[in-house]
Amino acid sequence: MSTDVSPVSGKAISKSTTYFKRQAVNSSVVTSAFLDQARTALERQRAVCASPQEHADRVFKDILNQAEGTYFGKKHGLSAVRTLADWKKSVPVRCYPAFEPYIQKLLDGDTNVLTRSDPYAFLKTSGSSGKPKLIPTTRHWRNLYRGRALYAQWGLYFESIGYSRSRGAAVLDLSWERTASVKPASSFPSYSISQRPAAVSSVDWTPPWYEEDWFQGVEDEDYKAGLYRKLRLLASSDVRIIVALNPSKIVGLAEQLAERADDLIADLRRGTLAGLPCGGADPVLADRLEAARRANGAGLRIADLWPNLSLVVSWNSASAALYRPWLEEVTPGVPKLPFSATGTEGIVTIPVDAHSAAGPLALDLGLYEFVPTVGRDDDADLEPDVETVGYRDLEVGQTYNVVMSQANGLYRYDLGDRYTVVDRVGEVPRMAFAGRSGFGSSFTGEKLTEEDVHNAVRLGLGDAWRLRPLFTCIPVWNTPPGYTLAIEWPEELSLTPERFAAQVEDQLQTLNIEYAEKRRTERLTPLRVLAVPHGTFAAVDQRRQAEGASPAQLKHYWIQRNGDLLKYFEDVPQK
Repeated sequence: MSTDVSPVSGKAISKSTTYFKRQAVNSSVVTSAFLDQARTALERQRAVCASPQEHADRVFKDILNQAEGTYFGKKHGLSAVRTLADWKKSVPVRCYPAFEPYIQKLLDGDTNVLTRSDPYAFLKTSGSSGKPKLIPTTRHWRNLYRGRALYAQWGLYFESIGYSRSRGAAVLDLSWERTASVKPASSFPSYSISQRPAAVSSVDWTPPWYEEDWFQGVEDEDYKAGLYRKLRLLASSDVRIIVALNPSKIVGLAEQLAERADDLIADLRRGTLAGLPCGGADPVLADRLEAARRANGAGLRIADLWPNLSLVVSWNSASAALYRPWLEEVTPGVPKLPFSATGTEGIVTIPVDAHSAAGPLALDLGLYEFVPTVGRDDDADLEPDVETVGYRDLEVGQTYNVVMSQANGLYRYDLGDRYTVVDRVGEVPRMAFAGRSGFGSSFTGEKLTEEDVHNAVRLGLGDAWRLRPLFTCIPVWNTPPGYTLAIEWPEELSLTPERFAAQVEDQLQTLNIEYAEKRRTERLTPLRVLAVPHGTFAAVDQRRQAEGASPAQLKHYWIQRNGDLLKYFEDVPQK
């Protein structure tokens, strides 16, 4: 990857050394065959809501079939399991660390460990301690479950703008990208859920844009340059749907369009991208955008580039809901729908109608059990023998921890996620993601934990950790958001607050790969250190108690959930 300077704006621009496969701007318009496949999947998903139990029974039998005879199955006596009650007695509820010995056996080359269908790759995500979790993914799991679910949700998106208007339209899919290279975990490929090097089969999720240049990941490409590349390659296309996991990415796209308006107009006039030929020139579009830029007074808006944009899709619950005003600002008046509640370990909900933030439980994708959150410590893992309830027992308005069993080998897995029941779709509860248990904050999917903050400060202090200063990390909502570390500054500390902030920032990025990614892509601002005098925490607690806070609310956390606490610390003179 090399860097050039824009001849228009003078800004540094990323330049890929890989020549584009096609000398034409691509859009991969939606075809009739693809629409039919998505529509069929959506109809099937709605049928699940109408008659869920037969699908739940089939999934349970398939999970048993995958586990029976394996190392895990023999160890837990699964050959004798016939009912859900048997299953609960034989398999304890577990968090990821309890699965690590099984994962290690797979990495060491053992077969038939968790599932009869052995994994072909591992999906990678951050663990609560910062050590990446490796989630086995099998062809059986992808073909029978995960791929089909994605067709269903896209069927809803096409239906929402009209199948006739979808046919021939272009889509900007920011929810994942095809990557050419992956990092191995032992002898297996390993990559994040937002990347995939190849489709597993014809029934796997393989959209029309799968082969297009704009959809390909470019190794070591700068995040902003990647967004601009997609804008340029799809500029002349009739984009009608934009889809992302987190709304912050759509906002980032809009910001790049505004900041790089001159570059885009110039590239369209010359038929170039990063100095390389990129299809034919489009002077008509360049003139239209130039007129829009002058009318706006500054930059370009998404509606200027794609006036037929009809739908925006992203997560829209829990911390992602904070982006609603910001998302509306960059795509005013455009209808919004939610992406499925999708995690690395599995899919929990799939949207099937126009609800803005929640979808019905995906009962045909896994076996789900629930534990009411009422009376539970928010930071505690579920007990191995915790009593669970089924989907029929869930109450509207209540929030639950989710225990999930998947045909990929995660059996009775404490997902660590909490969902609130909104209503019902047919016989199935509609659920909205309410946040992570034990997780302090997650503005953009970084899932920053108390362990992350505690360890980053300890490592950042080095030998000075012996001074044990009080500190807490406070989420600060902004555009983009970030974190402030309030710390009672030790007089003996030779570091400046700025240098200390840089050291803690480096440790956070090392400990948490999602945090590092969001910082790299500038969806989070750098950590700020607020150095306060000794005794500040006690004074803050005293003030809050005088204002009516209960002792439980005054419990010390290494990372806070309430950004409003920052004002209490900022009222204290800084060091």
